Order: sequence, then structure tokens, then C-alpha cells
Amino acid sequence: MPHILSFDDLKEALSAIYSRETLNRSKETRMFNIIAFSNIHRSGLVYASLENRMLLYETLRGEKVFIQYPGKESASNNRNPMPNDFRPKLQCDKGLLMQDASFGLIWDILEEIGKEHRRYLCLIAALFFRMGYMYDYVKKCEKYARSAIMFAKDSKERISKIGFIDLPWYCIELSDDIWFSLNNYIGDIEISSEQSISFEAFVKFIDLLLQNEDCKYYYRNMTQGNNRNYNLRSGRTSTCDANLLVLYYLQENCGISYILDSFQKSRGVPPFRKSEYNIVTDGIVVQR
Repeated sequence: MPHILSFDDLKEALSAIYSRETLNRSKETRMFNIIAFSNIHRSGLVYASLENRMLLYETLRGEKVFIQYPGKESASNNRNPMPNDFRPKLQCDKGLLMQDASFGLIWDILEEIGKEHRRYLCLIAALFFRMGYMYDYVKKCEKYARSAIMFAKDSKERISKIGFIDLPWYCIELSDDIWFSLNNYIGDIEISSEQSISFEAFVKFIDLLLQNEDCKYYYRNMTQGNNRNYNLRSGRTSTCDANLLVLYYLQENCGISYILDSFQKSRGVPPFRKSEYNIVTDGIVVQR
């Protein structure tokens, strides 16, 4: 049975360093995952007709986090289709699938957490830093359960298990004590009047959302844009920086005009100063 860590113990457990080495190692890990996810077999699959669902994460509470592919941006009627697009799916402990989530919903959730548990925003910021740079991610080489999803004319899903698939990838992995403690301190996250999820499920769902961001930006630059000098400047790291800016605002480290101006000037993905990592995480992340 996991036990609850103190706030200071959690800060120590999530401590991280941002350095040139961190950045270089991050690019190698991100590139490994981009290739791994892009190589997932998709032949014969069509968005909203025949899709596959693969289980990648499970939580202490029994929630399951999948990827489902191909995604809507893979459809041929898109102006610039992205064949490797997918989306995360979260099955709650009661068996219901959570609605597909946008970053707008994620920001609403962060705001609600800040109202009730402002002290823990620094811990969440440390997690976004870790997800952005895939910091301390663990390489797994396992077989993952896969199901076929067929969509009938009434839009109902018909699910059939089709075995397992090998996927070598780097995933977020923290001790049960850390997840148990974060779940306890932050509490359940209400998605709707009928659905709530654990904080652990929320983080693991976001991690797979970020993985798709990395895959999409890489494909867009290397294939559609023919940008052979692309150096992973977009994707999960820049998206996490945008979320760190939101947390920075929720901590009252900046005003509404600053954050709105940042989003407007960057067309929705504002940068976050590396020198502020220490501030938004309350010293959990240090720069060297």
C-alpha cells in the first residue's frame, strides 16, 4: 500500500535540473518516441470508420489511458492531412470514456486546482517541466493490448480485441508513493457532473496528448513543410511552456495583460523564460 509523502518530500522527489545536457537528452528521447509512434501499423484504418485503440497507461485507481488512431487530422479531406495523428482516450474507473479534451479544458482544470490547492501549483509546474523535456522518462519495451473500433451508422462503437502490439517507447514513470500523494493532496478532478478522474490519470492523459503534438509538428515540418533543419522547436516542449505560463499567472506572478499579450504575439503557443522555471516550480527545477 503506497503511503503519503509530505509536501517537502514531494518537492524533493520531483526535483529536476534544466541545462544544455537536459535539452540535448530531451531531443534524443523525443525523437525516439516520434519514430516509435509514427511506425505504428495503420494500414486499412480510417478515421471514424475503423480505428485501433492501444492501452498504454493504467493508474492506481484502475483508470486506463489509451491512444486511438488514426485521428481526425488524418482524414483525406483535410487540407494538409496528417496520417500519424492520434488522440488519447481515458477510461474512468467506472468504465466510462472521458470526452476528448482540448488544452482549453486543461487550463480550466488548472484554474480550479489553483482555487482549491494553490500551494500545489508548483508541483504541477514541475510535472509540466518533466513532461516537456521527458525528464527521467523510462524506456519500456513491452506488448500492449490493442482493440479494433468499428463505428456503425448510429455512431456507436463496436469493440473487438485483436491481440497485442510491441511498442518500444519512453513513458512517464513515478513511484506509487508520489502518485498516491498527489492524488490525495489535489483530490479528484471533476470533468462533468457524472465524471471525475484522479490527478494521476489527468497527467498521463496530458502526456499522450503531448506525444501527439510532437508527432504532428515533426511530420508537418519534415514532410509537409520540407524543413530539413527542423530541430524539435515545436511540440511538447513549447506546449508545456505555454502551460507553465498559465500556472505562472495562476500563482499571481504576472497579470492578465501579460499572459494575453504573450498568447497573442505567439499565435497561441507563448514561450516561457527558462530563468523562470525556478520561480514557477518554487525551486523544484533549477537551471545550470
